[in-house]
Amino acid sequence: MIFSKVLPLLDEGLGNQAYLVDLGEGRALAVDPALDVRLLDATAGARGPSVAFGAETHLHADFLSGATRKWHRDGARVIASQDGGRRFDHVRLEDGGEVDLAGLMLRSWSPPGHTDEHIAYLLSDGDQSVAVFTGGSLNVGAAAGTDPMRPERTDALARAHFRSLRRLAELPDETLGFPTHGAGSFCSAPPGAERTSTIGREGATNLLMRLDDEDAFVAALLASLRTYPPYFARLAEMNRQGPDDAGPAGQAQLSPAEAAALRRAGHMWSTSARPPTTPPGNVPARWPSSRGQGPRRGWSTRPVSSPTGWSTSGSAPSSRQGTCHARATSSSARSVRPPGPRGRWW
Repeated sequence: MIFSKVLPLLDEGLGNQAYLVDLGEGRALAVDPALDVRLLDATAGARGPSVAFGAETHLHADFLSGATRKWHRDGARVIASQDGGRRFDHVRLEDGGEVDLAGLMLRSWSPPGHTDEHIAYLLSDGDQSVAVFTGGSLNVGAAAGTDPMRPERTDALARAHFRSLRRLAELPDETLGFPTHGAGSFCSAPPGAERTSTIGREGATNLLMRLDDEDAFVAALLASLRTYPPYFARLAEMNRQGPDDAGPAGQAQLSPAEAAALRRAGHMWSTSARPPTTPPGNVPARWPSSRGQGPRRGWSTRPVSSPTGWSTSGSAPSSRQGTCHARATSSSARSVRPPGPRGRWW
């Protein structure tokens, strides 16, 4: 069973899920891994395979990708769209492009809508399509919103989203669907416990997927968009650049005073994990406020020049908010956890 070869790696705080695919012969594929690869490494280590491939479905704006970190550390080949403009070595796939995974075939599908350069990955065993990694193109009971950093593209992306879902619906009903964004994610829509599905189930139950009228779909999708934190304005460009080294062996903890000093120097924070209560004297960073969001743990990233001219701490120049985008080097990232009761670290 292919499902037994696919291991979900859930980040509850961000509401996202990466996947580890056991390819056999001591090799594995990681789909949309986050920058903190400790869970990925621990899971792969417990199963035995090493990560030989890291696939990215799109330029994420809600987290920093760990695919290039695996490239620097372990020589994993990064697989991504040819249209993302990534500035690091990777396998560039066009629509329909394939990568032979020695027994399984990974084929690129182009379902734009969440972002312009978004691709999905169809996993085939011989002539049989067994699973599709949908990224943000198709979520369980939902579809991810359009790129909020490009408000001028909102209508066009929403209409592309409609056509992308129609294309995914043509896959066999039994095809397993593995989305990256899920309940709790800024890039998803309704909450729910289910994080994987099948094409047939989504065709029968996903209201967005069942809409046959394009205008009605656009209206419903745009009505489901949510707010996003300011750092989204930068993360896509960070992921386009990719970290330039293997990163630290561990993450250093910061005191509130150290965190405040970094913030005054222009560092930004991107976050993960469930929201804590924040007593006085907590780390004075801007944390996301969407339900299910907010950090116990976060990343400090040193300032980089913004290609859009936005300030390091300012919001994106759009009142409509909902998906992901920025550049950083992994060597500048440090882990910070706000202090718990009586100043103890959680």
